[in-house]
Amino acid sequence: MAVDYLSSLNVGSGLNSTEIIDALVEAERAPKESEINSAKEKRTVEISSLGQIKNGFETFDTGLAPVEEITGLSAASSGNAIDVKISDAKVATNFSHSMEVNTVAAGQTLVFGGYSGETASTGTGTLSFSFGTWNSDNSFTANSSRTSVDVELATGKGTLADLRDAINTADMNVTASILKTGDSTYALVLKAREGAAHAMRISATEDTGAAGLANFAYTTPNNSVQTIAAANASFDMDGVTITRETNEVTDLIKGITLTVKSTTSAAETISGTYDATLAEAAMQIMVDQINTMSTTLRDLSKRGAAGEEDGPLAGDPYVMLLRRQLRNYTTTPVSGFADSSIYLTDFGVTTNQDGSLSLDSAKFQKAYLANPDAFTAMTTSRITTGSELVTATVAGTYPKEGVYSFDIASDNSATLNGSAMTVSGSNYTISGHDAGGLKLTITSGGADTSIYVGKSLFDSLEEFSQDVLSSTSDLQKKITNYNDDLSEYDEDLAALDESIERLRLRHEAQFAAMNAAVASLKETEKTLENMMEAWKGGMNK
Repeated sequence: MAVDYLSSLNVGSGLNSTEIIDALVEAERAPKESEINSAKEKRTVEISSLGQIKNGFETFDTGLAPVEEITGLSAASSGNAIDVKISDAKVATNFSHSMEVNTVAAGQTLVFGGYSGETASTGTGTLSFSFGTWNSDNSFTANSSRTSVDVELATGKGTLADLRDAINTADMNVTASILKTGDSTYALVLKAREGAAHAMRISATEDTGAAGLANFAYTTPNNSVQTIAAANASFDMDGVTITRETNEVTDLIKGITLTVKSTTSAAETISGTYDATLAEAAMQIMVDQINTMSTTLRDLSKRGAAGEEDGPLAGDPYVMLLRRQLRNYTTTPVSGFADSSIYLTDFGVTTNQDGSLSLDSAKFQKAYLANPDAFTAMTTSRITTGSELVTATVAGTYPKEGVYSFDIASDNSATLNGSAMTVSGSNYTISGHDAGGLKLTITSGGADTSIYVGKSLFDSLEEFSQDVLSSTSDLQKKITNYNDDLSEYDEDLAALDESIERLRLRHEAQFAAMNAAVASLKETEKTLENMMEAWKGGMNK
C-alpha cells in the first residue's frame, strides 16, 4: 500500500508551526543569552565588590581621622582661670608651670545712650578714630602700628543704624551695636579689640545744619561713657611677670595655646604630660582600621581552598596590589624622626599568621613611656633639626622623608647631602632634589646639623587611602570600565533580540512557503484522486 506522505505532513490539520518555530528560535537564543547574562552577572558582582572596596577605604579614612596628631601628650590646668590646649602637636612637648593671672585682657567699650531708637537722628559729618593708650594723666599716646580711620555719614544717612553700619564696615577692629537699654531708650555700643594700646579716641566734625555727631566724641576719658577700659592680660609664670595684648597666648610655650579666662587668687599649675593610655588608644585605632581594610581586600580577592569558594575578585591583580601596598605600610620602617628608623614592632605591634595585626598593651606602654617622642612617627608628621640655630619649614611640596646632612661653609655656602643649596640671605633652599620644598633658615652662628623630615604612618595611610579614592584612581577607572561593560552587555542582549526576531520572521516565511507548497500538492493530489475515481467509474460501465 502506498504511503500518503502529503497526509503525513498533516498540513492544516494539527501541525503547530508556532511551537516548532519557538523551539527553533529558543535553541538559537538560549546559549547566547545565557553567555551574555553570565558575563553580565559576573561584572555586576565585580562592580559590587569594587564598591565594597571603595566604601571600605572611605570608612578606613574616616576611622583613622581621630588619630591625627595624637601624640599622647595631654594638656591641662589645675584650675579654671587658664585654658590649656595643644595647638601644634608637631612641636609640643611635656611641661609644667605655675601661673597667677593678675589682669584679663579687655577691649575698651564705650556706650553712647539716650536715643529713641535705631532711626533716631545722629546728624551727619565725620567721626575720626585714633587708637592708642589712655594714660593716668588722661593724656593719649597713639599706637604707631595703627592708622587713624575716618567714618563719614553723608546727607540722608544720619540715623543711629546708619552710624552703626558705617563703623562696622570701616574695617578698623571696632564693633558697633545698638542696645535697648530701657522701654524706649537705646544706646550705641562701641567695642575695640583687646589690649591697652588699642583704646579709642574719637573726634567729631559735624556738617553745617546737621548737628549731632559731637555726642559721639571721646577726646577725654569719661567714665559715664567708658564701661570697660582697655587692658592687657598680665600674669606671672614661675614668678616672671608676662603681659600680652590678648587673652589668647600662642607664643609662650611651643605648640601650646593658653587662654586667660579670669584672675586668680592663688597660683594654678598648667602642665603637659605624656599619657600612655591615650597613645595606646590611638595605636589600637590604627591597628583596627588596618585589620578591617586588609580583611576586606583578602576576602574579596582570595582563591578558594579546601572546598572554599573563590572571592568575587579572586586573583584580581589590582586588588592584590592594594593588599601588598597596605601590608608594606605595616612592615616598612618610618624614617625621618630620628637617626634610626622606627618600626611598628617597636610599639608592640605584631603580625599574626593570618596576616592581621595585634597590639600588645604591656609592650606598647613600656616602649611609649621609655620614648614618647618616638610615637610621634605613628601619628604626626614633622620636620626638625639637630640645632636650635637652624629652623626648617616647608616652602613647597612636602620633601621626601628621611635624614639629611646639612653642611655650611665659612663663606655661608651650604650643601644638603652633598648637593649645593641656593642661598638668599639667611634662607637656604634646594631644587631638583628629594628635599625640594624644604627651606632652612639660619641664625647667627648656624652650624652643620642633621635635618629630620618625617612623614607619619598616619599621613602615609591617609595619602594611600586618598589616592585610592581619587576620581582618577585605578579603582574608579576599573569601576567605570566595568559599568561600560554592563552597558555593552545590554546592547548585546538588545542586538540578540533583534537577531532572534529576524530569525523568527525567516522561519515563519519558510513555514508559510512550505505550507503553501504542501497545500498546492494536496490540491494536485485531490485533482488526481478525482480523475482516478472518474476513470474507475468509466471502466465499470
